[in-house]
Amino acid sequence: MGTPPMIAKRVALAGALLLLSITPSASQLRRPLTCTEDVSVGLDMAGAAEGAKAPRKPRTFSLVSSGGLLTVISAGRSDYYECQPASPRLNERTPRNAIKCQNGVYFLLIDLNKLNFVEAQLNPEDRNEVKVSYGTCRGL
Repeated sequence: MGTPPMIAKRVALAGALLLLSITPSASQLRRPLTCTEDVSVGLDMAGAAEGAKAPRKPRTFSLVSSGGLLTVISAGRSDYYECQPASPRLNERTPRNAIKCQNGVYFLLIDLNKLNFVEAQLNPEDRNEVKVSYGTCRGL
């Protein structure tokens, strides 16, 4: 016995609606954003007591989504990130409309509802290049 065509169409439609409800809004990903770090701390130990966090100068950067990649433009340099929807697990409080992006040693999580971000730089070859920052974005 096969599935009647009407039921198969309804199941396909329900699946498409579910996928759209958990995927970040396409319009939110297409518009350019300008982001500013509110706080940026590194673990570099030069001149700091062991375990102390050295504050860094906050930076501003732009985000542009194009061709399936997120471009981060900062200080005249463009870096390209691969992104996907952030899927919360049962015990996590991940934002429901967020994307997570990765580029080499950089990781970026952007809440598309509140336009907040968290960025981490994790370089196993140089512990002086370990940092975490967070801040806000606004549409252009």
